[in-house]
Amino acid sequence: MSRSILLHPNVPDAIIFRDTLSTLTVNFEVFVWPDCPSLESVEVAVIWQELNDFPAMLPNLRLLLVCGSGVDSVIESISIPRSVPVVRLVDQYIRERVSDYVVMAALNHVRRWDHYVRHQKEARWHRLTDISVKPKVGIMGLGLIGETSALKLAAMGFATCGWVRTRRSRNLTEVYVGDKELHDFARQCAIVVCVLPLTHQTRGILCQQFFERLPEGAYLINVGRGGHLIDNDLLQALDDGHLSGACLDVFESEPLSVQHPFWSNPKITVTPHIAGGLRPEWQATHAAEVIYDHMNGRTLNGVINHVTQY
Repeated sequence: MSRSILLHPNVPDAIIFRDTLSTLTVNFEVFVWPDCPSLESVEVAVIWQELNDFPAMLPNLRLLLVCGSGVDSVIESISIPRSVPVVRLVDQYIRERVSDYVVMAALNHVRRWDHYVRHQKEARWHRLTDISVKPKVGIMGLGLIGETSALKLAAMGFATCGWVRTRRSRNLTEVYVGDKELHDFARQCAIVVCVLPLTHQTRGILCQQFFERLPEGAYLINVGRGGHLIDNDLLQALDDGHLSGACLDVFESEPLSVQHPFWSNPKITVTPHIAGGLRPEWQATHAAEVIYDHMNGRTLNGVINHVTQY
């Protein structure tokens, strides 16, 4: 029997992905569903976002690859045998894009860039005082993207720390772990960056109680998921002056409603979920590496834990 790799049709640029992957894998034919002569031959599937029961159609599935870094919608929507590894395709392109966004947002805040954009619209020549010393940045979530962001910020002179839910070796010196250490983490952060996966434990974590633990004048950058943030709690913290501002790239409902108060709040920068991005050539190249490692019995990075959901 031939061996196949099957792409779900909602994979971004699925045809380019298929063609690239075909040149990088041996002993496999690559198809985009439903153009597949035999579902029994499929050993690897590549998916993105909601799928219903797509993997259940594949009786001999050995590996499931998920495009991009977010798997919350996938884990919630399908039933996957625990024997089948589910791997996020967090390639170097994604890591560089999101971490660059985080650095940009932090520097914009420190150099007061948003104020100058508004001043230009008013033809106002007025120099503001920059934040004299680069403030400490706390990264919530030290996966591939979070760690890359922390290392870039540190290289630019920002003091950095991290908060995670599980204890293991990290490439960051100051790391806080679990709910018991969340308060100690928060009080360190003049800028806090959320790069967490969205799970039952992290939903709504950016809330009034958390904001109150941050230093007065703290700044929020959210590139995780919209479900991490309680919108009204952020607006209240900004109105009270406890937070100085926020840069938000992800939202509970996308696209963000034109009536949403985030649009008109001068302390909030809104971007339309553009921090990351998928390039089929990069995703396919990374997929080929993961497939090779799996078929040769090597340890895989980025495997999703069905219990923790990341």
